[in-house]
Amino acid sequence: MKWIKNQPLLYATVVILLVSLVSCQKENNNKSDLIELLSFGPAGVQHGEDIAIIGNNLDKVTAVEMVNVTIEKNGFKSQTAERIIITVPQEAGSGKIVLKTPQGDITSVATINFEVPVVITEMPLTAKPGDNITLKGQYMNWINEIRFERDVVVTELEFVSKSLTELVVRVPLEAQTGKLVFSTGGTEPLMIESEEELELKLPVLTTFSPNPIDRGEDLTITGEDLDLVAGVLFKGLTAPVSDFVSRSATEIVITIPEDANKGTITLVPYSGVLVESAVALELLGGLPPLAPLALAFYDDALANGWQKWGGWGGGNSDIDNSDNVRDGDRAIKVNLAGDWGGALQLGGGNSPTAGRSHIVFSIFGTGGTGGKELNVLIAGNEKRVTIVEGEWTEYLVPLSDIGSPGTINEFTLQDRGWSGTIYMDHIGLR
Repeated sequence: MKWIKNQPLLYATVVILLVSLVSCQKENNNKSDLIELLSFGPAGVQHGEDIAIIGNNLDKVTAVEMVNVTIEKNGFKSQTAERIIITVPQEAGSGKIVLKTPQGDITSVATINFEVPVVITEMPLTAKPGDNITLKGQYMNWINEIRFERDVVVTELEFVSKSLTELVVRVPLEAQTGKLVFSTGGTEPLMIESEEELELKLPVLTTFSPNPIDRGEDLTITGEDLDLVAGVLFKGLTAPVSDFVSRSATEIVITIPEDANKGTITLVPYSGVLVESAVALELLGGLPPLAPLALAFYDDALANGWQKWGGWGGGNSDIDNSDNVRDGDRAIKVNLAGDWGGALQLGGGNSPTAGRSHIVFSIFGTGGTGGKELNVLIAGNEKRVTIVEGEWTEYLVPLSDIGSPGTINEFTLQDRGWSGTIYMDHIGLR
């Protein structure tokens, strides 16, 4: 009977025990084994400082990967289920963090960046374009761009190699002598200019032969670093010749173009810094010498009191030009603007005409000027002449055609509404 009386109490105890067991079972089922990366910090951490990785079940992480480096479990400063503390290695780069776990890799959503004090301690002072140069310093692996003079940029994808203390880069052929500008990454990207200039080699022209030479024949140029030459510019041409017969660091063989003129030749490197010969190229079978002037207005230079005046319009002239010469070493280059302007105006000569019958001058028409007409204004009179393209032409104007003036004190070239470039030489009375 006593047992029957206590039976409700026993039943209640069993029920409570069962509820407790179910509750514990639910709690154990809700606890996840999933490894999670929730955050990391602080932001702006520097190399050599500690960073904390926050998450769940992080005690199962076997390694932490950062850009350029892996920290194994035995290299962690501390590790619990909720937190891993590591010291940022000097080699670490900016990017995402990857946790290596038995459940697979876990990659952070955010990226880690650093405050990086890049310091350049050593760079060469001279180099040859196309060669590799080595730069040394601290955190060199954080340099992502180098800008050479002439605004030539090399990005990190083009670097030969880079490490924490050294960077190797190929000098672009187009670069010129000047300071280097380094761009770096990090939480505060920097631009660092080198203290010294990097002096880049230019080709050296020693000799060329044969001289004189016929057009259409091969000219041999000798020197140093001639493999930097992109083309050779001859007088009378507006563009360099880049079709070489052969080319090496010490010798170039090139065919003389049919439209080349005598005068110095110019090496045109990839950098665009021109190298002109000290000696003029002489051509066989060229134009015969012009008859001497009885009284010169211009013959290699202005003479007998003649001066260059301002002219008018948008054109211009260069009275000391050696690009294309008929006689001597200099000629006048005239750029016509197509606005009926007086691109070349000479005055002040007051040259008497007694005993002379003609005013003479020679003109060379560049591409596109053939058949165009110019007004030649002489002593208040106008004479119209027609340009011949691609060759020197001597014009003889009888003084009777311009009113037989006793004195000539002005000589002007005026375009007739067309633009282009001509050369003029050997102006005066005969």
